[in-house]
Amino acid sequence: MKKTLFTALLALFAIFTYAQQGNGLTLSPAAPTAGKPLSINYSAKGTDLEFSDEVSAVALLFQNASQWKAQPLTLKKVNGSWTGSLLLPADVSFFALRFFQGSADHPDAKDNNNGKGFFSRVLSPKKKVVPGNYLGEALLYMAEQELSPFASPQNDAATVEALLKKESQIPGAKLKEDQLSNIQRYYQFIAKDELRSEQLKSEILSRFPKGKMARFIRYQQALQEPDKAKMTGALEQFLAEFPIVEWRKNPDGQAYIYYEVYRGLATAYFRQKAYDKFLALFNDFDFKTANEVYRFNVTKMEMIGSEAEKKAVLPLSRKIMPVLFKLKNDGSYAEDFSGNDSLINNNVAQQLSERIFSHVSLCKAAGAYDEGLEYIGYLSDQKRYASAELNEIHLYLLDQLKQTGKIKPLLEASVKNMAVTPLMFDRLKAIYLAEHNGNTQDYDKYLASLNSSDAVDAMRVHVMENMVKHPLIPFSLENAEGKMVNSSDWKDKIVVIDFWATWCRPCIMAFPGMQLLIDKYAKDPSVAVYMIGTMQFGDYKKKSVDFVKSQGFRFNLLHDAIGENGEQNKVFRSLIPLFQSSGIPRKIIVKNGEVRYSSEGYSGSPSQLMDELSMAIEIIRKEK
Repeated sequence: MKKTLFTALLALFAIFTYAQQGNGLTLSPAAPTAGKPLSINYSAKGTDLEFSDEVSAVALLFQNASQWKAQPLTLKKVNGSWTGSLLLPADVSFFALRFFQGSADHPDAKDNNNGKGFFSRVLSPKKKVVPGNYLGEALLYMAEQELSPFASPQNDAATVEALLKKESQIPGAKLKEDQLSNIQRYYQFIAKDELRSEQLKSEILSRFPKGKMARFIRYQQALQEPDKAKMTGALEQFLAEFPIVEWRKNPDGQAYIYYEVYRGLATAYFRQKAYDKFLALFNDFDFKTANEVYRFNVTKMEMIGSEAEKKAVLPLSRKIMPVLFKLKNDGSYAEDFSGNDSLINNNVAQQLSERIFSHVSLCKAAGAYDEGLEYIGYLSDQKRYASAELNEIHLYLLDQLKQTGKIKPLLEASVKNMAVTPLMFDRLKAIYLAEHNGNTQDYDKYLASLNSSDAVDAMRVHVMENMVKHPLIPFSLENAEGKMVNSSDWKDKIVVIDFWATWCRPCIMAFPGMQLLIDKYAKDPSVAVYMIGTMQFGDYKKKSVDFVKSQGFRFNLLHDAIGENGEQNKVFRSLIPLFQSSGIPRKIIVKNGEVRYSSEGYSGSPSQLMDELSMAIEIIRKEK
């Protein structure tokens, strides 16, 4: 009897000694017990932490044999070792430790036992083995996701197999799908054991026919269908087999699958003009999916569709917009912004304002002017006048409804928000002249008085952040008339250059703002503006010239030269070291062979673009 008891105790002790003794870590008691305190003694001698003034630790607790929970530990230095304590929760069966200096996420130095891990199994309060004792160690060997800081993946399939076998012998032990999937990936990618990997895959699909792996496989099969009609059917079949209502009862990190499935299906229905099916999908959507489906289909039609097509989709927008308003606070963008409420709310507000813009634009096309004004009223004070394009539509709606008394306040608010189009400037000037008997003497002062000092200050900060000093490699480019223009002839001039392309929508959208700038400095011989078409294809010269003429813009056009790579981007490419980007539109300002200002993108406001470049020009002009 005594011999049997001794043998049992020896075996039990052996369970808990691996990776504890002889590696700088001592636990007391040596066989930790759930629900009891545990003392930790760590010696950093011979490790990267040996000379650290402060060492911290994190315990990763395996609870209910299903989830890991991190527990920060405070350590104190006693007689050359770092000591601490941990009260083990009653549901813990295994834990791992790591030691570090600095922050836990980005430590200056660390020790995880050279990748082998510091760990221990935990007995039940009745001193018995429990589910998770061996599984925890097996999962640590794989070092996936949250386990990766605590150990490195070990290519030792025999040990993993032995641990899993022991786990299976514990009463009540039963692996969950995520755990089996982790093990299957280990055999596939680390151990390179295709046979065992396939065996586990079959077991998972058999045990969990409606689980994550089965769902992912059906999703992939549907997307890989080359025939579009068959793909639509496959996506419909996917939703029948794996309804989102069931998934939402226990969401498991596969929201992206439903997002992609619904987006693909909605696009197919929209193209087929199966609008009843298209609208029915919105019953299943969260805000993120509803917003994206609207953007990709309805907004796209609003942007590029014919007037008849825009009128046809307005009834769809009328039914979808209330859904977006209802779902806006559902938190579906939380994962995209790591749970940051401020970023989430700002994104939702921006997305919703863009959808309102699309709806208002559709109302304009369909002659639903009152409805368009109603939706503009749904915008926040901050968003209502922030878009020059929307402000111009707002002006159009007021004109159509004969609400002339609201026009001047709209125009003044638009100027204050630096969101004015050339047409709106003309209209405001006409109103001013009518009120001042045609006298323009103080018009510029009047405009300046409308500008918000905060907005002007913010713009000055933006402009100063984009001031640079970078040498311009001299170039010679052909203009619209076929004559050569040499940059070396620009001495003492301030020259604004806009890099653009006919395929670049933001570039085209910025053209009215560039025209405002050109008109503003038309009588100033010390300032010149050139529009350089770049990165274009085919007969790019004719396409550029014809497009600008068709739109009525009065630009000094230049065609970028063909570079050594055979692409039409020689001058633009020479400035990549400055830009650190290949994006357009790109505005630069040059003086005396040096780039002094550089800015990428377009804010959406012609007047704001004019004001930005004008401010930069005047700052450069005042320099000695």
